[in-house]
Parts: sequence; structure tokens; C-alpha cells
Amino acid sequence: MAAPKNHLIWNMTRKCNFACDYCYFPHDHSPVDSVLPADTIVEFLDGTGLEWVVGMTGGEPFIYPGFIDLCKTITQGHKISLDSNLSVAGKVKHFAREIDPERVYDIYAALHIAERERTGGVEAFIDNVLLLKSKGFHIVVNYVIYPPLVERFHKDQAFFASQGVDITPRPFKGVYQGQKYPQGYGDAAKDLFQGHERAGRKMVHNFHGVLCEGGRTFIRMEPDGTIFRCTGDHTVLGNILTGVTLLEQPEPCSVARCPCLGPNYVRLTPEQELVMNGLTSFMVGDLEAATLHLEKAVNKGELLPNAVNNLGVIAWRENQLETALERFQQ
Repeated sequence: MAAPKNHLIWNMTRKCNFACDYCYFPHDHSPVDSVLPADTIVEFLDGTGLEWVVGMTGGEPFIYPGFIDLCKTITQGHKISLDSNLSVAGKVKHFAREIDPERVYDIYAALHIAERERTGGVEAFIDNVLLLKSKGFHIVVNYVIYPPLVERFHKDQAFFASQGVDITPRPFKGVYQGQKYPQGYGDAAKDLFQGHERAGRKMVHNFHGVLCEGGRTFIRMEPDGTIFRCTGDHTVLGNILTGVTLLEQPEPCSVARCPCLGPNYVRLTPEQELVMNGLTSFMVGDLEAATLHLEKAVNKGELLPNAVNNLGVIAWRENQLETALERFQQ
């Protein structure tokens, strides 16, 4: 599915009814006590003269007060996408009844298997996914491969497939036992992620200095209404309650690591796009495709150190030591 042309990522709340080991938010199960007026959000979106996709994420969106009515209001003139654990079964069913799937770009359902099992919610999760699919919603079920889950992933994948639910592996980003991830998957990446390009695009890219639509057609909103240029660049563009000024043209990325949707909104040269595709293939263990993309980038004539270096890494992994040495020296 093509990326939305105009995308507002709304971090609705930091609060969640789950307590996953790898979550980067503090575990806060208390009720959400701060909400933004739906009409104000719609007024801002309408004022741009564009149709937006509002990416509703958190925390857990379904615990947000008045969530279904909020979705109804926004989807009158815009679309939404949803990032949820689908654990609030009653509200999920209400959502499925009341919201037009044509106005929902996608639903990104987080399985979080360890927490799901701890709360006894596996069967309910399957029921909710199948309900949404039956109503015509485009739904992707993701499975964060936290390092302790590596050995059980394929067993879980087979079980959910037997229940009619396909799961997509999602790389863990962070540090576990002193090892940085997703780099730490090493040779296991091919077994875990092969065939899942979306997982490869979830790796952390470096677009520093590259023109990006962040702040113009891709922005992030905090729970209090503050608008940032994007998830990584915390340049404040205003507040939804008092006024927002979007950038008039693409500007260079200002951060060293893109934590979010940069691959969809950066303006890459053909060579840079080949490098990104090579790194994406490398992440999912497809070394043949990675080599092809990176060699094409190098053969275009511009010396791209990251492309050459990664060709060396691939050669080293394939035990082609002389080739690896040549690449590293280059």
C-alpha cells in the first residue's frame, strides 16, 4: 500500500493497558485525563485544503475517552490509521460497527505475545482481528521480535496462521543484554524476516542532510496538541489549540537516526534510493538482493562509502574474505 501523501502521526497518550518488557514508554495504566477537541483537529486539517491520514497511536488509542466518536468526526473529511493492541474488545466491536472501513487507511495490530498470554487475551485477539477483516478493514498484525522471542517466533507464526491470522515480524529497536538491535539479529535475520520487506523498512536509517517532507506533509502531534516536525526532529511548529505553521517546502533532515517513517517522505537521489533498498534487503537477510542494489548504486559512478562498506560486510558474511578486504580498503 502506498504511503499517505499527507500524514499526521498523533501520539494520543503515553498510557496503555499493557506492560510490555520492550516498551519505551513508562507503564501507566491510569485513565487518560487529557483530551484534545475533535473539532479543533478537524479545523486544522481542513484549513490546509488537503486530505490527511491521521495515524492514531500511543500508548493505546482505544482507552482514549470518546474514541469512537472522535474517529467518526475525523473520518467525515479525512482518513485515519490505527496502531492498537486490540485488547479492549467491546470498543473494538463498536469500532467495527460504526466506522466505515473505506475511511480507514490501515490498522496496525500489535500482537505482543508475552503480554497477551499473561492477560489471557490470545483468543479474544484472534476474534477481533477476524472481525475487522470480515468488515473489510485492511489490517496488519505485527509481532515484535524481542530477542527472547526469537526461538518461538516460527511456532507462533504457524499457530496464528492456523487460526486465519497472518503475522508480520517487526524488528526490535533498542538494547538487549548489551547488544544493539536490529543489528544484533545477525545471521538470524534471514530466517526471521525474509520475505517481509515492511520489516526491513522498519530498520533505523540515517537520512541526515537529505531533503524530507517532515514538517510539511508529514508531522507529529503530542498528547497536549504540540506539533513537531516529525518523530525524530522535535522542532515545534505550533500547537493545534493555538496555531500551527507548516513548512513551505522540503528541508534537510536534521537528525542522525530516523526512528519512524522517513523512507516514505525523504527525497532521495536514485543512488540513495538504491542504497536504502540495499539496506532494507540486508535487514531481512536477502543478501543477493542487497548486493544487487548496492552494486547498482556504486556503479552509477558516485563513491558512496556506506554502500561500499556494506558490500564488504556482505562479502565477509559469505566468507569471500578477499572481496571483503577490497571493499573495506576502498
